[in-house]
Amino acid sequence: MHDFRTGQDRQLTHLTTQPQGATWSPDGKRIAFFDVTGMWRVAQISVVDVETGTVTKVHDTLAQPGTPTWSPDGQHLALAEVAPMSRRFREGTNQILTFPATAASTPPDARAAASPTAQNFPIAPTDRWIAPVPTLSIDSRGGCGPVWSPDGTRMAAIYEGVLAVWPVTPAGDPLGPPRHVTTESAHAPSWAGDSRHILYQSLDKLRLIDLESGEIRDIPVDLKYTADVPRGRMVVHAGTLIDMRSPASRTDADIVVEGNRIRSVEPHSASRHAGGQVVDASGLSVMPGLVEFHSHLQPDFGAAQGRAWLAFGVTTVRSPGNTPYEAVEEREASDSAARVGPRVFGTGYLMEWMRVYYKMGIAISTPAQFEMELQRANVLQHDLIKSYVRLPDLQQRRMVEFAHGIGIPVATHEIYPAALLGVDNTEHTAATSRRGYSPKMATLQRSYDDVIQLFGKSGRIFCPMISQAGVRRLFEREPGLKNDPRFTLYPDWIRQQVAAQPAVDPRAAAFIGDPAGGSGRMVMDVMRAGGLVVAGTDTPNAINLHGEITAYTMAGMTPYEALKAATVNPAQALGLDAGTIEPGKLADIVIVEGNPLEDVANAHKVKRVIANGRVYELNDLIGGRKPRSSSASR
Repeated sequence: MHDFRTGQDRQLTHLTTQPQGATWSPDGKRIAFFDVTGMWRVAQISVVDVETGTVTKVHDTLAQPGTPTWSPDGQHLALAEVAPMSRRFREGTNQILTFPATAASTPPDARAAASPTAQNFPIAPTDRWIAPVPTLSIDSRGGCGPVWSPDGTRMAAIYEGVLAVWPVTPAGDPLGPPRHVTTESAHAPSWAGDSRHILYQSLDKLRLIDLESGEIRDIPVDLKYTADVPRGRMVVHAGTLIDMRSPASRTDADIVVEGNRIRSVEPHSASRHAGGQVVDASGLSVMPGLVEFHSHLQPDFGAAQGRAWLAFGVTTVRSPGNTPYEAVEEREASDSAARVGPRVFGTGYLMEWMRVYYKMGIAISTPAQFEMELQRANVLQHDLIKSYVRLPDLQQRRMVEFAHGIGIPVATHEIYPAALLGVDNTEHTAATSRRGYSPKMATLQRSYDDVIQLFGKSGRIFCPMISQAGVRRLFEREPGLKNDPRFTLYPDWIRQQVAAQPAVDPRAAAFIGDPAGGSGRMVMDVMRAGGLVVAGTDTPNAINLHGEITAYTMAGMTPYEALKAATVNPAQALGLDAGTIEPGKLADIVIVEGNPLEDVANAHKVKRVIANGRVYELNDLIGGRKPRSSSASR
């Protein structure tokens, strides 16, 4: 908290979870927030007393709730939450959930489903649902409201891509339907203190609307940033060099780096070490940085997120689904070196139709709104677009035409008709689809030749995500891995997963991956048929990428083939000058103990990492210290 009178800052919370979505109470004495307790921002709702710092939980864990907003009397909170349309499927509409802003005291056995909500997240008897339009969703729980006006007479939210306002009772009940007050794309509305003006984002602008006159004006804001590229010369002396250009390793080599690019790779010579920075890896193995091809970057554990990726050797992350402006911030923070972390390829919302589940998804309801979302992806320069599980064929085809027209790919869960429409990437061996098309993997956990040939003949990019069996193998072989200090960078809920490593229910094998059975066989068949296999995990825990490539070796890949799936192949899929160690490539380099070509598990034994030409010592990453490179930067 920043005090404008004194200029002093004060840390208000000291939690093992990640507080987000801070919202002041009307009297300025409390702040409500959602407190992340699980993956993809599953969160409980808490309130902190500003004077004492006391944190009170006011609602048990919800399925990725929106940012809370206060009732005018400060007695209740309202937020967007998903209300599923059926008990069979989790998707539904984003409606408004209200509850008391006091301590949650309802025992678990007294909880009642006052209205359907997300699976495994019960609703308390004191909760109340408000649906301004019962069959229409607030666009997203990630930045689309609702927000209650300070005088308590109105609420605002984003419906059908634009800003909407409606009158409410003191309890929040609608007194009329939402009225569109803009015709342009809108996001992140917030009321001015006079309850007359609303500030909001529109594409790459910040705008203020006067609700009485309808006048809209821009609020100037400088959005420029400078990409930070190191300069100077560095030589990495590799004891064993795994350049990923062939399955063979080399010994005693020098990698010369200038700025953030590899300039030469030569046999070791002591004379080459004169001048510049020298990284001695003469007793270690040197390999290209790893690429995590599927992890949804969200600020679930603050700046530690980026350091954790690097500490496990991951120098690039592809994030196929996020809220749109967070995605841009992640990329720009990395490019400008404002925050330590991997290179980022990202997109905005999961493009969904009418119904939605994830907070990072958007419930699109009209073709006009769909066009707004495509334009936002263009203006914000997203690196890809993702078609999610309900987007109709016509919209999916339009998405492909638009994305390819601006030079970016499209991803989906599906294989058909995605291959026919030109969708570039298919995610998961088995994953949700609500459109009636056959899944990639059938009920006997087998993927048949029709699916395999679609991958092979279309040369599709395939991200399987079968890591769990591989992760279990890593921990079984190395019991001490659970105590690795790198896991201190993660929040408690991830540490608990690491510590537990529970056995997997065989019924879930099709979804988590079975390297000895159908999932592993599908991965091998796709690779042999000509599909491009890339490694990703759909999780924020970097050890899982090592579990993924371990699972590939369990399925039958050689260590070299498995490493290609996390280096060469994703670099090719992304059009990235990385993935191998050779002249002209970006200086993304990992230094490890042991030879990963002999045992792919050695890839997680990171001692040092070079990301975009910057050297990071493992202890510095764990301790949160800046890189010790002597090179200047510009």
